[in-house]
Amino acid sequence: MTTFRALRHPAFRTYWTGMLVSLVGTWMQSTAQSYLVYELTGSALKTGVVLFAFSLPSLLFALPGGAVADRYDRRRLLLVAQSAFMVAAAALAALTFAGLVRFEHVVAFAFWNGLVMAVDNPTRQALVPALVDREDLANAVALNSAAFNASRVLGPALAGLVYRAAGPAWCFLANAVSYLAVIVPMWGVRVPGQAGGHREEGILRQAADGVCYVRARPLLAMLLSLLAAVGTFGFGWMVVMPAFAVRVLGGGPAENGLLFTAVGVGATLGALWVASARDLRPGRVVALAAGSGVGLVAFSRTGHLWSSCAAMAVTGFLLIAYMSSTNAAIQSVVDDRYRGRVMSLYTLALIGSGPAGSLFAGWLADAAGVRASMAVNGALVVASAAAVWWRAPELRFGRGEESQVRGAKPAAAELPADGD
Repeated sequence: MTTFRALRHPAFRTYWTGMLVSLVGTWMQSTAQSYLVYELTGSALKTGVVLFAFSLPSLLFALPGGAVADRYDRRRLLLVAQSAFMVAAAALAALTFAGLVRFEHVVAFAFWNGLVMAVDNPTRQALVPALVDREDLANAVALNSAAFNASRVLGPALAGLVYRAAGPAWCFLANAVSYLAVIVPMWGVRVPGQAGGHREEGILRQAADGVCYVRARPLLAMLLSLLAAVGTFGFGWMVVMPAFAVRVLGGGPAENGLLFTAVGVGATLGALWVASARDLRPGRVVALAAGSGVGLVAFSRTGHLWSSCAAMAVTGFLLIAYMSSTNAAIQSVVDDRYRGRVMSLYTLALIGSGPAGSLFAGWLADAAGVRASMAVNGALVVASAAAVWWRAPELRFGRGEESQVRGAKPAAAELPADGD
């Protein structure tokens, strides 16, 4: 049971189970929303515009959001953010039930959720270490990723079935209700005090200090650079998937949901593999990133539902194994005073890179076809991994990786850096 050892901590177990339920609802809404936009507009590019609207606030406000997470009580911030998500989902459900929903409404709600996410994501990432012992931190990070991706297994499949049987409004309502699984139990959880930043410092100054903290640690900076490239080119399938289900597979919402579910199966296995692993060095992380790009190229060549699902399952495994390993490596060495700001850079690299990537993938799918869009994006992921591998010699050799990261920060903040 070492794979799930962090669940022995009651506070983390409460948080983790609540997030698992909530994320099923989130994936139901995300899957239904993308297909609703495609139905309303018939354009993969406009599906990309919705993802652009969601990602843009993370590009603009991720760093201040991380400073807020270091400045205020993270449990309370979590409750406020989850409540804001719940209200938005309920409002979107009401508009859809009334038959009034339009493309512009979906874009507006996506932008609002992106604003909330700019605070919510670094808050959640920084809260996890306070819920477990130091020796279980890397495992907790991997299990957090496993919960996110396990929800992909059920959420998209449920969305496809519910959408076909009753329409998208019920998917949005289910998401609104699911947030209560986090809000209600976490209301009574007590979290140890965090080593927050000085309140007399401005938020922008604190955000700038977080950037300087990372710049002083070259390996961290290089890992975040690769994460930005993967965030830009490695998730174009989220935009193109509805068009792929219709144009290539000749299917509809059920096939779209199955493709997302396949990603979730592979991603969950990838996260659990990271939780069980003992030696995931940065060089192997780069190899996982390159492998995910190869998976996207393979997906672009499929033409049948089950071969497409298999390709996306492998791609999901490699993508999430890569992301979980990167997250765990960063969390294991960062000073808690900077944790929110560093994880906001993680958010900025991963989600903030989405606006350009989503528009590029959608534009290319409409201009050259969905197969070409996936193939080009996969090739760019491989090229990015190769560039990082070439520019960072420490990633090509096993020795000295851990010492380089640790040596640039106070010893008191060090945490075990062996794999999770």
